[in-house]
Amino acid sequence: MTLSKDQVDLVMVSYNSRLVLPAFFQSLRKFTKSSFRLWVIDNNSADGSQAYLQTLSQDQFFRQKMILVLNKTNTGVAKAWNQAVLLTSGRLIVFLNPDLLFTKSWLSRLTASAVRHKKAMVVGVKILNPDGTIYHAGAISQIRGKGKSNRSGLYDEEKVVHWIQGSCFLVKREIFQQIGGFDEQFFVYGEEIDFCHRVRKAGFEVLYSPV
Repeated sequence: MTLSKDQVDLVMVSYNSRLVLPAFFQSLRKFTKSSFRLWVIDNNSADGSQAYLQTLSQDQFFRQKMILVLNKTNTGVAKAWNQAVLLTSGRLIVFLNPDLLFTKSWLSRLTASAVRHKKAMVVGVKILNPDGTIYHAGAISQIRGKGKSNRSGLYDEEKVVHWIQGSCFLVKREIFQQIGGFDEQFFVYGEEIDFCHRVRKAGFEVLYSPV
């Protein structure tokens, strides 16, 4: 595999996620046309996830794109994300949850937002619930749009916010050199909010993009 700093690194941390993994990978394959590397870090799953991921890594589509890392313990999300930062080399890193379903051209639109906004070091997206209601559209003091039925024009503009949701967000590598990695005291939940706070404290922006 040839590594390029211009390629986008996708990072997905899995823990006992076997039931949702097929839909994640099918959706990723269907809707991701931009060039990427996918780093999958499994946190010692015991539900068959590791066997599934090992088989998938030999799939014709993912074989040249996917690097699988099998941890021997469940390190938690923040520590696994930091592990991925050290393993990757791209200027843009996108952190993903294993229960995501993607939308058309999601990655090209996300990276375009990041490129347009030089001061934004974190870019998050609109996250929907399975029933089509909004789960998260960025937060300014409180989460925007939570529980509202999604429709065209609703939270469909880029916006500088206080924090974004950690299911799908982009980070520019350069910020890690300035503020450090994710706080590993957060085993799961809250680590992205803390990270966004430190980004803003350092004088940079957190951006919501309606991908």
